[in-house]
Amino acid sequence: MILKALSRRLLPLCAGMALVAGGAVAGDFGKPVSVFHGGPHDMLYDVSLDGPNGIAVGDFGLVVESGDGGKTWMRQAKAPTDLGLLAVTRKMGRCIAAGQQGLIVTADDCQQWHVAASATHARILAVDVNASGISYAVGGFGTVLKSGDWGKTWQPLTPDWKAFTSDGAEPHLYDVHVADNGEVTVVGEFEMVIRSRDGGATWNLLHKGKRSLFGLKVMDNGDLYAVGQEGLILKASDGRWAEQESGTKSILTGIWAKPDGQVVAAGIYTILYSADGGKSWRMDQSRPARAGWHQALAGSDEGGGRLNVVLVGSGGAILTVQR
Repeated sequence: MILKALSRRLLPLCAGMALVAGGAVAGDFGKPVSVFHGGPHDMLYDVSLDGPNGIAVGDFGLVVESGDGGKTWMRQAKAPTDLGLLAVTRKMGRCIAAGQQGLIVTADDCQQWHVAASATHARILAVDVNASGISYAVGGFGTVLKSGDWGKTWQPLTPDWKAFTSDGAEPHLYDVHVADNGEVTVVGEFEMVIRSRDGGATWNLLHKGKRSLFGLKVMDNGDLYAVGQEGLILKASDGRWAEQESGTKSILTGIWAKPDGQVVAAGIYTILYSADGGKSWRMDQSRPARAGWHQALAGSDEGGGRLNVVLVGSGGAILTVQR
């Protein structure tokens, strides 16, 4: 089992995985363009865009930020920690980042960071916040944390895992989405997708299988995309689940989509595009797409049907894809 963003030591374990060849790039998606590159041993684990403002985090407290929609990036001079930051979210000018040893740091201006009181020692692998400051963080061994004050204080939640797993195992949780109404959706091991509509008091199982899900995108209309091991892409629409033909067996770590059907998924040496809501996929065969481990991605709607996606990963690299 390869766990998302647990350690740089895990990266070489996946380096030899086969990449299934695909066709030409779908539609008029542009080739990935490198806009930032760190040192050879740097790793960026997560990225978040909030309008034109972006933030990405990585090893040893690495934080880089953008003010122009991801076209250019600058490293913050002072790292908030020397631990690895594995997750980040930005909303309304505020930032929450989290990572190793349960560390969570917050910044009301995404610049001046403060350490939140510890609520777990497990690795935090994903964090999200809505416009009201309701935040959830998830991670190793079934860790679920909730905050109502933009991440300054946290309380642990304990879903009834016995209802979801045969032996009560606590699955690693890899991604989380918090809707504006407070509804929270989480994905993780066992192709598990769970959701709470009552602030985490109770949870419903939406999907379960055998593989791990590492990335999640919940649309405003309720549609849901999730990606994971063996090139797995799931889509849920009107409560009906379908596995899409991705054309790859590579691990996929992230996905982003627009309401008009434009979708980008990425993972180990892999970037995939769809222009029809995931009904068909094409693999980017360009060198930048196949040269690195793409750990996470985020997107923004540029208006006029244009799409801008930012990908981060190995070597501290940041790529942009536009359509």
